[in-house]
Amino acid sequence: MHSNYLANNNGLTTEQKHKPLILIVDDEPSNLHVLVEGLLTDYDVRISTSGEQALIFIESTRPDLILLDIMMPGMDGYEVCNILKAKQNTKGIPVIFVTALTEEESEEKGFAMGAIDYIHKPYKLALVRARIRTHITAQGMLDRLIEKNFDLHDKLLEIESLAKELSQREEELKELSSKQKLFYQALTGTADGVVITDSNGKIIAVNPSFCRITGYSESDSLQMQLHDIKQNNHPSISFDQVWHHANQAGYWSGELVTRRKNGELYPELLTLSMVKGEQDTNVHYIGVFSDISSVKITQERIHYLTWHDELTGLPNRNGFLKQLEQQLQVCSTENSYAYIYIIDIDSFHSINDGLGLLAGDNILKELTKRIHSKVSKKDVIARLGSDEFAVLCTVEKGVGRIRAQAMAENKAQELLISVNHPFVVDEQDVSLTVSIGTYIFPREDQWESAIETIRNCEAACYKAKEKGGNRVTFFDTSFGEQAKRRFEIEQDLRKAISNNELSLYLQSQFDRSQTLKGAEVLLRWEHPQKGFISPGEFISIAEESDIIYDLDCWVTSNALEILTQLSKTHPKLNLSINVSGRHFHEARFLSFISQQIKQHSINPQQLTIEIIEGTLLNHMEAAIEAVHFLKKLGIRVSIDDFGTGYSSLTYLKQLPIQELKIDRSFVLEAPTDNNDKLIIDMIVSLGRLFELEIVAEGVENQSHFDLLQEYPEVILQGYYLHRPEPASDWLEKLN
Repeated sequence: MHSNYLANNNGLTTEQKHKPLILIVDDEPSNLHVLVEGLLTDYDVRISTSGEQALIFIESTRPDLILLDIMMPGMDGYEVCNILKAKQNTKGIPVIFVTALTEEESEEKGFAMGAIDYIHKPYKLALVRARIRTHITAQGMLDRLIEKNFDLHDKLLEIESLAKELSQREEELKELSSKQKLFYQALTGTADGVVITDSNGKIIAVNPSFCRITGYSESDSLQMQLHDIKQNNHPSISFDQVWHHANQAGYWSGELVTRRKNGELYPELLTLSMVKGEQDTNVHYIGVFSDISSVKITQERIHYLTWHDELTGLPNRNGFLKQLEQQLQVCSTENSYAYIYIIDIDSFHSINDGLGLLAGDNILKELTKRIHSKVSKKDVIARLGSDEFAVLCTVEKGVGRIRAQAMAENKAQELLISVNHPFVVDEQDVSLTVSIGTYIFPREDQWESAIETIRNCEAACYKAKEKGGNRVTFFDTSFGEQAKRRFEIEQDLRKAISNNELSLYLQSQFDRSQTLKGAEVLLRWEHPQKGFISPGEFISIAEESDIIYDLDCWVTSNALEILTQLSKTHPKLNLSINVSGRHFHEARFLSFISQQIKQHSINPQQLTIEIIEGTLLNHMEAAIEAVHFLKKLGIRVSIDDFGTGYSSLTYLKQLPIQELKIDRSFVLEAPTDNNDKLIIDMIVSLGRLFELEIVAEGVENQSHFDLLQEYPEVILQGYYLHRPEPASDWLEKLN
């Protein structure tokens, strides 16, 4: 617990004096934390972790109320309460016992000692705050008024006998009168309704909030019994039971459904407490209550949003999972089938970006209507996420799996056709397509949960998107295995860097006379359980998450370590590293490259960064700035997979690049395919025109090597010349 809340003898700040002071006495940190966090907003809270410490604090600072734990090591709560009630200056402090005990005998013992209330563990913070507010605003003020009135009476007697102290006593009277006014203002100004009755339940005082909430005026109320106004309409409890409990235990707190004067029902939170005089001859009851209609409305709203989507009014993922789980049980019991769709809008982000979020919302609502029009009324439609919908469809008992699949296919195709009709947004036609994944359940080989069922259907939807969208794809067991494999690879890849599972390989590059010109840095991963994992598999997975940034930083840092060694022995050899287009142009990666160059003793001209052609096409302006930045650092830039894009000449004119890399797909078929040979001719000609170096990948056999001899300036790379090997082996052979 923070030291700011520990009870000590320091004076209170001005801000703290404006709040009632609550002293919490408990030796359990978890209890203290819950109470402090729940009360700190409205009260000045101090804590003591033992009875002895609490008594020391009270000697110098009088709290407005004490929350006192009964069960504590050393001095327990009963002993502390006895000591307080035995002293004239502390007996008036309200004490609420905090206990896990529920026996009536324990409560009677506490009330006999002078406690005003009990709070049971575990805490219900709303109840705790209501109890404290009750006693602070009502009983506490009443006790103090009585106490101050006695003081006033004593002072008047002293005035009669001690005239010489008249001036001093007049000042004290003014101060007491001011406090009485303050207490009265607090009572009349509180938002909670307050009512005071005699021992028989006849109302003797109410505050303005009582009148506002119930509709009864003060004059009406003073002629009535509390029983007449608080006749509860909640079926589980009557007000007679409430009154009986308060009479026996000294208090009652809970929810009632009460009727206003105009007949309207409203829910209220009521705390009814018995107040006794010192000789137990003058008994009153104080009720403090609040209208919780708005709280109930909020609770109902929260409950609705827990299971529904606010935009469309459809069930959300939680609501859909609940109904799907029920349907799985029905299918298992009745040996029947059902199926679900996952419907995902293709490239929905472009609609939000181009037309705005409001237009996107209108399309989602219109799509909801179209789905409703194509499915049965008994089918369940849900919105699982941004642009992802789900439909749960049942079939008649006795319909087999093949027939269910045919029904699912027909309905899905109808959905596709319906969606393909343009959507009208702001008098503008908007065309869109969806990808639909379909899953028939239960599977014959195993029983699945609702979450697993949705996951399988989402895998089918993902496959539909991979194939270009605007299609229906049924789940295949391989989809689930692929999705599981992708998830495992992504999770393991996050650990692979720190676990030292990654390594760098080098593949040499040669000129036409097979003189070594440099090498390309390649990444390899040897998983401790799964063995070798192909870069083609794990790099594509990394590209879909931010892991690719960490991966590129690791490769760059370790490649520069290799280049540091190479610079000392072979300053003319070049190393090439590949950088993902996702962050090539981002400030964080460019800053990282700059820092790494400064940290390593290398010639930046020996480093080439390869970027794929698509990076430039998707982020032309940012890519141009990034290439200029790298040029200032002295780093060479190469365009990888050149020729696979569609606007190459545009950026060749604008970018200060040094190298073009012919994609291996052109080299592999060039000896037998004249079109590929013509593409190589064109790329080499562009290189000569723009004075760029040319590297040809895919030199896999003698025919490739012989064909490329026609281009004396082209650098060659491929398995025919050199197979990739660990960087340490490559350096050792080089030296």
